[in-house]
Amino acid sequence: MDTVRKIIQRDYDEAVYDKLLILRYRLERFLKLYDVSEIENVFNKLSDARKSFVKPIYPNEIEYVKLWKEQHRGNQNSFPQKMSYTTVNGENVRSKSEKIIADMFYRLGIPYCYEPRIKLDDGSYLCPDFALLNVKERRTVYWEHFGLLSDEGYADKTFRKLNAYEKSGIVLGKDILFSMEAESIPLDLKLIEHKARFHLL
Repeated sequence: MDTVRKIIQRDYDEAVYDKLLILRYRLERFLKLYDVSEIENVFNKLSDARKSFVKPIYPNEIEYVKLWKEQHRGNQNSFPQKMSYTTVNGENVRSKSEKIIADMFYRLGIPYCYEPRIKLDDGSYLCPDFALLNVKERRTVYWEHFGLLSDEGYADKTFRKLNAYEKSGIVLGKDILFSMEAESIPLDLKLIEHKARFHLL
């Protein structure tokens, strides 16, 4: 019976493996042919005169970014601002590190707004440092910079904030990214640029 069981299990495993190969092949073929930009190109190929009469079903990149910026208002944090640093894009931010990060987003061409206000599942509100748009995926990603992690009270508050995000389904490393520094650990510009490029471009 043990030999029979092994033979039947082997035959089953091989059949499942063959089916998985077929499904993988179908997915690979689909992904080669699938190009969502073809929908956008229908509008892009119209003459300017015709475009003026058409409201596109799938807004082009420029229009989508404009609409996203209208929906994501910045400077919503009412906490008093002790210091102010002006970014290349003309916003005032709270710290030198936030200015460096904002200038990096601007240089990379990543649409962003500073300190938007988002509602969590429990009805409370948080103001992440940045809301960012992954234009390719048309997806909003948040970014928090934690600049005083060597301070025990600040570290505790940071943990509570990250916990609140996750309880509301805002997943760390996917929906929200972060950068950090402490008294003995400076801001790692190469690391945060790599993270921004990987997740947002």
